[in-house]
Amino acid sequence: MSRKSKLAKLLETNEQYEYNTTVEDCQRWFNILNRELFENSLPPVDEIDIRWRRGAYAYYDYDERKPAGICKLLMNKRYKSKQFFVEVLAHEMVHHYQYMNNEEMGHGSSFMKWRDTFNKKGLNLVRDY
Repeated sequence: MSRKSKLAKLLETNEQYEYNTTVEDCQRWFNILNRELFENSLPPVDEIDIRWRRGAYAYYDYDERKPAGICKLLMNKRYKSKQFFVEVLAHEMVHHYQYMNNEEMGHGSSFMKWRDTFNKKGLNLVRDY
């Protein structure tokens, strides 16, 4: 009997309710997604900022003016469901992967190459929300 991952359990229940996130949730789900999608290849981001966002559910930001660079996840306070939150976070993690691996930033081919990996795990990868 195989043990289900936290990601599989989330997708199995697919609860539809408003989901308020916290920094701790972002860190926990970052670790789960890093393991499930990115084979633990991503270092943690330097900062997670949660507040109301206008025009987007989240952003990935980096500041190369600092010696080692500063990577930030800028997340919204509330999402329409926990699964939607996880998909938005995973989307931003693709940008983190792009930055860490010196790939072209954005929603082009280096972004969309992750679509099959997401689909195999039951997640949607879209260019914007």
